[in-house]
Amino acid sequence: MNIYELMKSLKNFQEVMEEVKRELRQQREEIQRDGVRVVFNGLGEILSLELPEDQDCGRLRDTLVELINEAQARARDKTKSAFERRFGGLLGGLGLGL
Repeated sequence: MNIYELMKSLKNFQEVMEEVKRELRQQREEIQRDGVRVVFNGLGEILSLELPEDQDCGRLRDTLVELINEAQARARDKTKSAFERRFGGLLGGLGLGL
C-alpha cells in the first residue's frame, strides 16, 4: 500500500468514526434510582437530570455518582458495540480505549 492509499484509508476511517459518534450522540437512554432520573446519550453525555425535592443531600450525592457512573459505563459499552459492528473487531489492537 502506498502512502496515498494509506492516507485515503485513514480519512475514510475518520469519517466513519465521526458518523458513529453522531449516531451515538442521537441515542437516548434513561436510568432511575431513588427518585433521581438521568437521561444520557450514547456517548455518556448527561442530557437531563431530575431530582426529588424531598431527598437529603448526602444520599442524593451518592445516588447521582452511582447513576452517572452507570450511564458512562453503558455508553462505553454502546460505543464499543457500535464500533465493533462497523469494523468487525479490527479496532481492538489499535489501543483506542474502546
